[in-house]
Amino acid sequence: ELHKLSDLQSASPEFNVTRTYLDWLTSIPWGKFSEDKLDVEFAKEVLDEDHFGLDDVKERILEFIAVATLKGMAQGKIL
Repeated sequence: ELHKLSDLQSASPEFNVTRTYLDWLTSIPWGKFSEDKLDVEFAKEVLDEDHFGLDDVKERILEFIAVATLKGMAQGKIL
């Protein structure tokens, strides 16, 4: 992407898209981790407050957290 950006003209619409993507990519806190919060009830509250609809997706997330709670760790892919 960086090489691509250097080949683009600054007036090109793709230049701004690529630059924004690279800015976002470099702002991610790589290597920093947080502790997993495996509380199904808390997750349900947050999902219901912050995300209208999407019931199938929310149910899958809650299932993933419930299994992780039973296993004692969150491992694998959620979807």
